[in-house]
Amino acid sequence: MASKKLPLALRAIRLTYRTLGPMFPEYFGRRAYEMWYRTPRYRTPEREHEAQQTATNSTIDVYGIPVCSYEWGDDDRPPVLFIHGWSGRGTQVAPYIAPLLQAGYRVVSFDGPGHGQTPGKQTSIFQYADVLSCVQQHYGHFAAVITHSFGGMALTFAMQHGFSTNKAVCLCPHANFDRIITNFAEALALPDSVLDAMTRRFYTTHGHLLKELVATERNAANIDCPALLIHDRDDPIVAWQDGEK
Repeated sequence: MASKKLPLALRAIRLTYRTLGPMFPEYFGRRAYEMWYRTPRYRTPEREHEAQQTATNSTIDVYGIPVCSYEWGDDDRPPVLFIHGWSGRGTQVAPYIAPLLQAGYRVVSFDGPGHGQTPGKQTSIFQYADVLSCVQQHYGHFAAVITHSFGGMALTFAMQHGFSTNKAVCLCPHANFDRIITNFAEALALPDSVLDAMTRRFYTTHGHLLKELVATERNAANIDCPALLIHDRDDPIVAWQDGEK
């Protein structure tokens, strides 16, 4: 996007990293690392209000975090789960609710930690995996799962640790960890020295094997589950080649 279309706060952050980052790479690398886990919240658009108002809400305890979940349809129907992406919301499933109900399913979604109505200011793929485990315990086995963006990576990672479903539909999934780092660095216009410092801190904290453990392309190869991947060739955030991989 043209810089004039970017939010003022993001332009200010970019300017700070671009001018001061090369002089203090370790400091700004630490700040970028802390920002990595933050989950900006966006106002729920009007198109999701009806879904929000008609949902049956529950609170699921995930290791002390009260995760807000949504449900549409009768309990005797097989459930379909929607997993939103980074800075998303469970109510983003709104366009799919009516077709799924007409097809005989029950629709379930949730707000991840630090998203929507669930408290917190940050999260990680590990917390997402914990949430999926607890959501499955609460609602039972899911006939299918629909994911958006980061949700696809979270699903395949969770399926390596006990989560299961009959079918999966992934909208614009990330292929691997490196791509997410690249997107993050481009969004903040991080200088190479700051990105290197952030990456070193990340691997010091979590280990170098992490990027392989969470890679969607690696985990999907080990899953025996019919899946449909949908990716816009003009996606400005996650390149369509990620879906191809």
